[in-house]
Amino acid sequence: MKLEKKLLIAIGREYGSGGRVIAEELGKRLDIPVFDKNMISMIAKKHGFDEDTLTSEDERLSSPFLEPYIPYGLNSGALSERLFTLQSKIIREEADKGSAIFVGRCADDILKKYDGLVRIFIYAPRNDRIARIMEREQIEDNLAADKIVKRTDKARKSYYQFYTDKKWESYASRDLMINSAVLGIDGTVDLILSFLKGAGYISN
Repeated sequence: MKLEKKLLIAIGREYGSGGRVIAEELGKRLDIPVFDKNMISMIAKKHGFDEDTLTSEDERLSSPFLEPYIPYGLNSGALSERLFTLQSKIIREEADKGSAIFVGRCADDILKKYDGLVRIFIYAPRNDRIARIMEREQIEDNLAADKIVKRTDKARKSYYQFYTDKKWESYASRDLMINSAVLGIDGTVDLILSFLKGAGYISN
């Protein structure tokens, strides 16, 4: 695949829908970087944070009275808010450098004024997502996996709507919404590539 112009892809995803894997495969086929949990590692290394602590706050809203405070030269405040600020900075910096794929973290809103932005949302039926999580995390209890899916989706929804004032699962702020269970991971990637080709971003 050949890029015909700068391309920024922001992927929102329901937990267990395969959004992360889809993003990684897209990055390989388009030969462009993917930014997801690796942003946590980037921030931890640069600011000397404990990576596990940052991961526990990633894409979550926490009470400033309950979560840790870690001073690092910026204005004091809730860790989740400061993490959002630092991730937003990385997203903009990488978008300024060139084509890239960003997973979650309100990237579609952060980059809303950038040219070449394509906003995608990946979803799937609950049972399919539970099955994926059970296999990936080696969870044997269906109800336990269901609780994880519900809890993670709720956290992502609250996080997104707090920072963007938009509905997380709404088509209004998306260019393409895909049920990954219909075509599977590879088929979903192929569909996105066809969309990008039709929109003039890529060619064979």
